[in-house]
Amino acid sequence: MDKQYYYALSFVNTDSKGIVADTTKVLFDNGFNLSDSSSTLLQGVFSMIFIVTNDKEYKEQEIKDMFKNVRSNMEVFKFNKKPEIKDGSHYSISVYGADKAGIVHAITKEITKNNLNIIDLQTKITGGSTKVYIMMLEVVANNEDNENIWQEALKKTAKEINTQINIKKIEFYEL
Repeated sequence: MDKQYYYALSFVNTDSKGIVADTTKVLFDNGFNLSDSSSTLLQGVFSMIFIVTNDKEYKEQEIKDMFKNVRSNMEVFKFNKKPEIKDGSHYSISVYGADKAGIVHAITKEITKNNLNIIDLQTKITGGSTKVYIMMLEVVANNEDNENIWQEALKKTAKEINTQINIKKIEFYEL
């Protein structure tokens, strides 16, 4: 197999139809393989992050130039080797409470203190006159031995900031 070169590409712009199609056409036309992606709409701003590979090595500016006709602000990050994927047990954490500053900081500080790795984080504000703040995280724990310790620490933090928290282990099944 040929040597593979790894790149992370990020795109941000106001939402409009065709952004994903236009962007992935440039990738396809230039021989990139889209190996992982995440896209979301945040208050009218559409963002995409792609992990791509190619058997040809490009400079960052060369890749940016490929996308000159795509309506997005773009950044390119080149990796010298395949990024490492953290192994461990996966957990889903949801936090709910009245919308106020500091929820994300308090919870993520406790997650960091307990040596958990955040691999996904999403937040939303819902409701009418009474706003409810919702934060959903996926974390990876390296060691299940201290599961009760970090879960109790997170529950204590959630109580201190007057939020509710739910923690569930994610089970994966091989097909």
